[in-house]
Amino acid sequence: MNKMTFKAILLASAVMAMPVVAHAQLKDAEPPADAPAPESIGLVSDAEANASATDAQIALLNAQLSALQAQIDDMKKGVAKATPAWKGAPFFEDKSAGFGFKVRGRMQLDSYYMGSPTNVVRRDLGFNTRVRRVRLGVEGSLPAGFGYKAEMDFANAGVSAKDVVLTYNKSGSPITFILGNQESLDGMEQMSSSRWSSFIERAQINGAFGNERRLGLSVGYRSKDNLLNAAAGVFSSHTIDSTLNNQGWIGAARISYAPPVLNGFVHIGANFQHREFAKNDTSGGTNSITAAGSLPSVGQLLTYGAAPFSTSTGIKYVSTGAFAAKGDDIFGGELYGVFKSLHVGGEVQYVKVNAYKAGDIQTGLNAFAGGNTALVANGNPNFFGGHFEVGYFLTGETRGYKNGVWDRTKVLNPLGKGGMGAFQIIGRVDYLNLDSAKLKSGFTNNFTTGVATASNSATRGGKQIGYLAGVTWMPTDYVRFLLNYIHNEVRGGPISTTVGKHSYSTDSAALRAQFDF
Repeated sequence: MNKMTFKAILLASAVMAMPVVAHAQLKDAEPPADAPAPESIGLVSDAEANASATDAQIALLNAQLSALQAQIDDMKKGVAKATPAWKGAPFFEDKSAGFGFKVRGRMQLDSYYMGSPTNVVRRDLGFNTRVRRVRLGVEGSLPAGFGYKAEMDFANAGVSAKDVVLTYNKSGSPITFILGNQESLDGMEQMSSSRWSSFIERAQINGAFGNERRLGLSVGYRSKDNLLNAAAGVFSSHTIDSTLNNQGWIGAARISYAPPVLNGFVHIGANFQHREFAKNDTSGGTNSITAAGSLPSVGQLLTYGAAPFSTSTGIKYVSTGAFAAKGDDIFGGELYGVFKSLHVGGEVQYVKVNAYKAGDIQTGLNAFAGGNTALVANGNPNFFGGHFEVGYFLTGETRGYKNGVWDRTKVLNPLGKGGMGAFQIIGRVDYLNLDSAKLKSGFTNNFTTGVATASNSATRGGKQIGYLAGVTWMPTDYVRFLLNYIHNEVRGGPISTTVGKHSYSTDSAALRAQFDF
């Protein structure tokens, strides 16, 4: 029985009882025929007294009903606080106290076939299956405008921290502070969750140029109409999982604007990173910048500091190898259009390296912890990469977008509710150029003596262009299946001498099953 039904029954019973009580009282109090009129003796009549008693009873009943209503309202508030809402997972929130809590997570299982370049055999090629990501975490809000998110990855027997941040946003303010392990404002696709990626792996520039999470502080601005998003931050040169290298830091900024155009909108963005590498890292004193994942679409490597990528864990299709650098600057551009079921656009990044020179000497606190000899370029090399893609939903959906990055796509007719889910076809051209004449004519430099000798680095660098096609099925908002085909054209690079050809190609296919909550 709900509160309204109970209240109605109680009130109806009281109203029905009042005439009976009043009649009985009036009958019992009827005066004798010869009795003088009440007015003649100056007394209140029994009828008036009984009417007054009836009014008092009504007032009492109303007071009791009001008290009962208040108790029901308090019980309702208590039940509301204890009952979770659903945002892919149970979400508890007490707005009056400022607390909120939600468990979050995802799983991505990949199966793939990697084709070998002509006449080359690598033991890690062929069919394979792996868990790409298994993440579990929490997020929520705290009183006074604070919030938090902490997420760990448990894939393939390894444990690593991902987003681990404390946030602050004063109510009504367009400014948000984020402190902790986070993306260093390094481009739209990299900053978007892997749950919303166009393809199984992100574009080559993100792996090659070392775009990843770093420890730091960022300050973001969002306009009231949510069209303009801007942020700037300062970060360490390492992530939450790496060693505490000193002297390394990153200064970064990003801005995006998404004005309405035709039947959709256009995303225009720019990003910049200035990176100073830590001097107590391995050989050359710089960060190790490696490819993310093992699929050929990101099967490249750009290393400034550490040893080249091992062929036992992947193919280094194109690679600079290790050379000493003080830091670099990365300039990025983003341009996308989303028009109902169609989205089109891409990103580019240009890297300008600040390299050590032949004859440089490092002593004392500036000495390299990993050794005093390393390859140096004949100047400051520059590298470039980017991608362009076109995607279309056959079932009428619009690609999800929020706060300047990709977001969850809302499936119009989910499986299990009379529909077949969402189907998307997508294609991409992905380009990476790591060639540089300044690197190929490099030197091996002794940083203790300053003595440099010419180095044979003709195989360093290379160019790679990938042609990717994909079909994505989203049976519900929280489940996705991705099928990708990748054709790579490679020119130069360290593997070209092994193959015996200056250029070659590979073909691969991959399938991903994922869910998130």
